[in-house]
Amino acid sequence: MGRLILLAVAAIVAAAVAASAAATEFGPTPTPKSMKFTKDTGEECISKWYVTGRGPDGWIWVDVDTCCPPRPTPKSMTVFQGGKKCLSRWFVCDRQLNDAGVCAYKWCDVTDCETPKCPPKPMEMIRRFVRATGERCISRWFACGKKFSGGVCSWKGCDIVTCKPPCPPKPTPKSMTRRTPTKVCTSAWWAWKLVVDNSSNAQTCKWLWRDIETCYCDTGAPKWTKC
Repeated sequence: MGRLILLAVAAIVAAAVAASAAATEFGPTPTPKSMKFTKDTGEECISKWYVTGRGPDGWIWVDVDTCCPPRPTPKSMTVFQGGKKCLSRWFVCDRQLNDAGVCAYKWCDVTDCETPKCPPKPMEMIRRFVRATGERCISRWFACGKKFSGGVCSWKGCDIVTCKPPCPPKPTPKSMTRRTPTKVCTSAWWAWKLVVDNSSNAQTCKWLWRDIETCYCDTGAPKWTKC
């Protein structure tokens, strides 16, 4: 009985050694390989080789050809990106075997956008005005960038307002008296209206003055009379 057990153990060890030697001789199991090809009929296929076992002379390879269904028709669609009108196209760009070993197509997409033509750049507009506080201001509107919406280009407007201090305060009224032996005249001037010249960016200030003169003459009468 003991002899039989020893013989069985020896057989198992010999088989293990033989398997180890074979693995050492042939190396690790090769990775499956594949190749794409097209038949004369136009049918697109994938050929796959893989190892199914090991023989006395080396690895046993098997190849299987799997053909794909007809290619789907390319698709296209109009989209808008960043306000620009674009044409997005989907098409088959490759084929591969999926996990179930079925030929499947890989889709790629390309999007081409058209930059719309913009209208001529508008001229800068300037508006000069005086605030209720008296500040003299200049408002500048100018095109500061392009914007795209729905495939149409338009100009983005910027408005900048700069102000300077109000005009100097109203001047003090003035008066003057002129005397002769027979006549006395009194003249007076006062600022009655402020005018801001908005024809230029200087916006100069100007006060409009009014004046009046009153004279009294000696006509020989007891009292001097207005003349």
